[in-house]
Amino acid sequence: MTPCLAPATADDLAFCEHLNRTNMAGYLAARGIAWDPERFRASWTEFENLLIVAGGAPIGLLRLLPEGGALGLRDLQVAPAHQRRGVGGWAVRQAQAITLQRGHPRLSLRVYAENPARMLYARMGFVVEAEADGNVHMAWDPHAPRAGS
Repeated sequence: MTPCLAPATADDLAFCEHLNRTNMAGYLAARGIAWDPERFRASWTEFENLLIVAGGAPIGLLRLLPEGGALGLRDLQVAPAHQRRGVGGWAVRQAQAITLQRGHPRLSLRVYAENPARMLYARMGFVVEAEADGNVHMAWDPHAPRAGS
């Protein structure tokens, strides 16, 4: 079943916060960072929150924010039962298409260095711009030459 994106509403906040908190728990614990529900709720009003929906049910979250001359992919979460099934790659392609549709020159993100999603982003054309404190800053530039082109 092909997923789709749908704007998240206030009714989706609890699902999205739980998914984010659950998926990020190991990374935050490794850094001694406690989950801050108020921080998540504050970002809810700042970010564009898009549900990833399949079969009429939410299975993930994509969060975007224009920042620093780019569209920021601020968060991509997929429910564990739907991971490793192509949903993450599909969501990244959607973010890339939104970047182009809205005229942003690039799509940027940050990912923890040990997060396996880092390999997905590299396969999707993102390049590392900087690494600091276990965070990898990556960007996709649709106009950059690709290897083999």
